[in-house]
Amino acid sequence: MRTRIPRYIDDPPQIFWWEIDEVALFSGAFVIGALGGQTLGGLLAGLVLSWLLERLKSGRGSAFLVHLAYWYGLSGIRPESHRERFFE
Repeated sequence: MRTRIPRYIDDPPQIFWWEIDEVALFSGAFVIGALGGQTLGGLLAGLVLSWLLERLKSGRGSAFLVHLAYWYGLSGIRPESHRERFFE
């Protein structure tokens, strides 16, 4: 049995050829579609959404969405501005 060694230490985990965040998006759309009685619609929506996510991340690095969420305040992490020290 061969063990796959990541090319870089920061490589995100993968399932087949998809990264884990793309798999989560695909799975979520598929499950919502299946629960709503639209299995084929959920499958197609999952494929399209994961393709769009892959296109969004291409050329920008794997942590692009984390940086985008921080920039727009969606991550819930905010620095405490009263503890900032400014040096001149």
